[in-house]
Amino acid sequence: GCRIMLQKMGESNEFMQKAADRSLGIMVASVTAARAMTALMASGVQHRSVPVRRCASEHLMTTGKQMGAKKLLSAAPDSTELLVRTLVKLAQDCHQDTRCYGQQMLTVLMSHQKFDRYLKQSVPSRDL
Repeated sequence: GCRIMLQKMGESNEFMQKAADRSLGIMVASVTAARAMTALMASGVQHRSVPVRRCASEHLMTTGKQMGAKKLLSAAPDSTELLVRTLVKLAQDCHQDTRCYGQQMLTVLMSHQKFDRYLKQSVPSRDL
């Protein structure tokens, strides 16, 4: 379902984009935060379409803020590294809103004492 709704965000029809965005918001609120984040990272934040990345990153940020830094960084090491790499990539996105959402999520994670270690482990030095 997440992938299909995100694909609708890539359409030029504004009505369909708004409906897909609302549906994604409902989906994110209806499943566990971890499941929502997994679906958004798998289907949206790597997408070539700017509206899809923006929408996915906005819902990812909302979910991440609800979870908080401690819970986000307490997942399995592979999941944590993927999350940190994804957020650094979003924080450098070509679209202003997507960059803003990525930066807000990184700000949430910065409050955790182990964030620097995860950042150095997960992200190539050129992106730091």
